[in-house]
Amino acid sequence: MKKFLFFALFLILCKFSFSQQDTVYYYFSKDAKEVSSDSAFYYSKLYKYDNHWCGRDYYKKGNILKSEGNYAEKDGKTPVGSVKNYTDNGALDNIVEYENRKVLSKTYFYKNGNRKSSITYKDKAPEQRGWDENGNEVRNYVVEREASFKNGLEGWKKYLEKTLNANAAADANAPAGTYEVKVQFIITKEGYVSKVKAMSVPAACKPCGGEAISAISNSAPWQPAIQNNEPVIYQAIQSVIFQVAERGKKSRKG
Repeated sequence: MKKFLFFALFLILCKFSFSQQDTVYYYFSKDAKEVSSDSAFYYSKLYKYDNHWCGRDYYKKGNILKSEGNYAEKDGKTPVGSVKNYTDNGALDNIVEYENRKVLSKTYFYKNGNRKSSITYKDKAPEQRGWDENGNEVRNYVVEREASFKNGLEGWKKYLEKTLNANAAADANAPAGTYEVKVQFIITKEGYVSKVKAMSVPAACKPCGGEAISAISNSAPWQPAIQNNEPVIYQAIQSVIFQVAERGKKSRKG
């Protein structure tokens, strides 16, 4: 009898040990950058079940559930089916549906659990609907819309082409070649450009960074981004390319 109990206990312990090998943890900052566990704002726990990985994110403070769903791989980067996301007080905030690595739809909820809005992504314009807290549909509801410059991307392109100094790299005596500057900036709820900073600047053309920052900083107001019928802060990244042509050819900007 004692031998049987020992054998059964051994099997249980082995099973637990094997299951632990199929569990992984990741730790993230508030802006979703991977960090150490000590400085994490939230953490992810993924464990293998059948042919997929079950994932749950938790706010580190209070270990409150942040999101839950299934993933194709243990890195938790490829959602499968629906993913539920919660507020930091545990209330359901939204459900996102995925298929073939793409978002099919999003549904948002009020604090009382009633449906707030939904957006379904199609080949052309997405289908967007919204409701008040009593369940009455709101006409012309905008679930989400990106910030946009006057006349859209074409207007923004023309503004940059007109404003940027095409000879910035040549004036800096940079050798013939291509020089890319990446600039990050914010569009406020009022539509103003703010917090403009260079993410990367070519070592051979430091003035290119200043030129790109200046042009973006001095742009006219944008149409602000919208989320659930309200303006929100929008973060954008813009690449600006300067070219120094071979002798005898004109410099270009892109």
